[in-house]
Amino acid sequence: MLLRGLRYRPVFPAWSRVFWCLALVTIGISAVGAQTRPDTTAATLADSVRRAPDSLAARTDSLALKADSAATSSGIDSVVTYTAADSIVYDVARRVMRSRGKATIDYKELGLKADQIDIHWTTSQLFARGSVDTTDTTGHGMKGIPDLIDGGETYHGSEIAYNFKTKKGRVDLGKTEMENGFYYGDAIKKAEPDVLYVDHGRFTTCDLDHPHYYFASPTMKVQVRDKVIARPIYLYIADVPVFALPFGVFPSDRGRRSGLIAPAYGQSARGRYMLHLGYYWAINDYMDWSVRADGYTKGSYTFYSDLRYAMRYLFSGSISGSYGHVVGTNSEPNDPTYTVQDVFNVHIGHAQDFNPTTRLTVDFTFMSGSYFQNTSNSLNDLLRQNVVSNATLTKYWEGTQNSMTVNLHRDQNLVPTAGSVELSEVLPSISFNRSQSFPFRSSSSGSSDLKWYELIGYTYSGQLINNRITTRLDTAGTTSVDERRGVQHTITINAAPKVGYFTLAPFFNYYEKWYDKSINRQFNAADSSITTTDVKSFRSVRYFDMGISASTRFVGIVQPNIFGIKGIRHQVLPSVSYTYQPDFSKDAYGYYGSYVDASGARQRYSKFEKEVYGGAPTEERQALSFRIGNVFEMKTAADDTSDRTNKYQLLNLDISSGYNFARDSLRFDEVTTSFRTNIGQYLNIGGSARYNLYKFQADTNSFFGGRRVNKLLLAESGRFGDLTGFSISLGTRLSGEKKKTTAGPVRSAQDSLTERERAGFVGLYDQQAPDFSIPWNLDLTWNYSESRPGDPRLLYRSSTVGGALGFNLTEFWKITMTASYDLINKTIAAPQITVYRDLHCWEMDFSWVPTGFYRNFKLEIRLKAPQLQDVKVTKQESAREIF
Repeated sequence: MLLRGLRYRPVFPAWSRVFWCLALVTIGISAVGAQTRPDTTAATLADSVRRAPDSLAARTDSLALKADSAATSSGIDSVVTYTAADSIVYDVARRVMRSRGKATIDYKELGLKADQIDIHWTTSQLFARGSVDTTDTTGHGMKGIPDLIDGGETYHGSEIAYNFKTKKGRVDLGKTEMENGFYYGDAIKKAEPDVLYVDHGRFTTCDLDHPHYYFASPTMKVQVRDKVIARPIYLYIADVPVFALPFGVFPSDRGRRSGLIAPAYGQSARGRYMLHLGYYWAINDYMDWSVRADGYTKGSYTFYSDLRYAMRYLFSGSISGSYGHVVGTNSEPNDPTYTVQDVFNVHIGHAQDFNPTTRLTVDFTFMSGSYFQNTSNSLNDLLRQNVVSNATLTKYWEGTQNSMTVNLHRDQNLVPTAGSVELSEVLPSISFNRSQSFPFRSSSSGSSDLKWYELIGYTYSGQLINNRITTRLDTAGTTSVDERRGVQHTITINAAPKVGYFTLAPFFNYYEKWYDKSINRQFNAADSSITTTDVKSFRSVRYFDMGISASTRFVGIVQPNIFGIKGIRHQVLPSVSYTYQPDFSKDAYGYYGSYVDASGARQRYSKFEKEVYGGAPTEERQALSFRIGNVFEMKTAADDTSDRTNKYQLLNLDISSGYNFARDSLRFDEVTTSFRTNIGQYLNIGGSARYNLYKFQADTNSFFGGRRVNKLLLAESGRFGDLTGFSISLGTRLSGEKKKTTAGPVRSAQDSLTERERAGFVGLYDQQAPDFSIPWNLDLTWNYSESRPGDPRLLYRSSTVGGALGFNLTEFWKITMTASYDLINKTIAAPQITVYRDLHCWEMDFSWVPTGFYRNFKLEIRLKAPQLQDVKVTKQESAREIF
């Protein structure tokens, strides 16, 4: 509220009127006689006299009383607390109270501070003003200028007047702070409880005494917590008028407000343009809607619509869409190269908690494949290959091990080619799971006295999938659709008894799959082709495996006690398992078929190879698998004199392989190693390697150039094995010490997040608000991989190095650079440079992609204040003419 009334209603019984008069006289005499004292006189109005008259001379005592009915006309209806450092004098005859020296008054939500405050109870008027500052040599200085705080809004002026009865007031040479903005005026008059008139007013969000910019108007009308209307209005920058409008309307209310969305203007190869002209509608407290449009004089246009809704603690969501008509930039309508494309994008998001055990999340996007290429300059959008959508309903039953999930899934390929999958859909997927349960264990059994049969547990998982795959057949856009569906049941029975230092875990896994289709494959001798047809009938596939695993751990510790190292620990985690599985490809099971090819050889195939869960395993397994995990850790003494220690994980190293007794040859699986380490928390290193232990024999007649034969390389050539795959990655992040700073954009924590970050996805090129509290940061990554999947003579390599550098050039300059380089192909991938300059109440933002197909730049100088975000100057160019 602006200048809300300071109301005082002193009503007290008739028998105490004598005490009231004596008390007031006593206060006046004692206050006048103590003007030189540094302490403060405080008087608080309440219900009754709480001090005896002889104690009133004490400056810190409180006076609590009720006035007579004659004073009721002053309009005061609540407790008023007032203080003064110098004096408080009450003129009984004139019924005037004068407070001098750092005077304050607190009444409800209203607070007033001034060097001089006078209250005239007869006329119900209040006056506040400052005093001459005798320390100012110019003779013009003032001290104790009135400050009025009303409902969280602050008003300043050389003099403030207010009438309790009429609720009207005036601020001379006033300054009002409201919604992070400042209103100045030669005079501010309060004509109604929520209406202010400002003479020769100025508005700015700059908090300097001499602001960098302001909007000026000879007449302003301020509707409190609603809007400010000015006519005419002029924009001044550095006291120079740069722009004028016949009228202006500024929101002064907290939160959302309906209104026009200001457009941006410019010119490109598509003609002169006007971007994001639209309207924002705050429908109610739970819903809003915005519509916008882009238009180009050469015929291109795009429409946008965004509807948002939210009910706290219940649900929230949005429905947004856009449609664009894009005309080519390099030709005229009659040219053969003239192109026109219609693009669209629809996004649906919803999150709802029905109850503590049931939740629904929806994140679905439908778009044309070329939408981003024709509408976006975001590198994350332009480099995206696909769009994934999901709608998921989860439910679990409290007090049980049961849970259920229903999911709709859609994966759209944005750059489909002939023979590739254009769209993959799951409509729907339903899964029911029961986690580990122990049917023979009673609720009273303790964990230490369990019998062997009480260790037996089981899990169950049931899934249903209806899958639809759309494949592009040619460059003309011809597609084919294949629908497959199935149900899978999985039951696992296991136990984990401990035998000495070892944990033994026998297990049994059972799988059952239901399908409504299978395939039949035949060889056509006439044209030497193979025909595959679907056979529609209910079929089931059943198979199982069983085995036992054993694991343990042992630890070695070295305590060198040198260089501050108190100990190094090596933890070894070996495990071995044996698995048996019959050969379900035998004819007796009926899961596999065969045909004779052109060479006379019999070829076998799975009748369920195209189904959603696949068929049964092809070979018998009597496999021994083993793994050795190694963890190296170090403990060092703390830098101070305390007994604390620092722990570091030096290296994680895993080695695994397997041996299948049921194979007639090549019984050893590939040996796989993986490692991960952190060096001083500054350098992260990780990688893996795969080795094949058997000799490769070249064969020019083979399609693959040769094959592995049953000869160990260790015996043939003394080598451990062929390196078939290797990868390594290095990454580091360095930054300066965080410090406090006021530089940077005005953003809330939620506003600083991009839409994709709110959805939980952060891309390489997503831009965050500049953080000046970190003086510098450096991110470096290197990734290298190579593989020899078949012929070891064929090598596939990739190697990239990437970096991101950010630093504060000065206290108000922030520069960031991001780029990656392909070391194999010698190419730079999408470099990007951004420069941010804090200009106090303004900010400058510059982004530049200097090379490549997506090269562009954008320079923008704008006001920081969110309510004035459309006051800006923008210069931009794009190689694709997309803004």
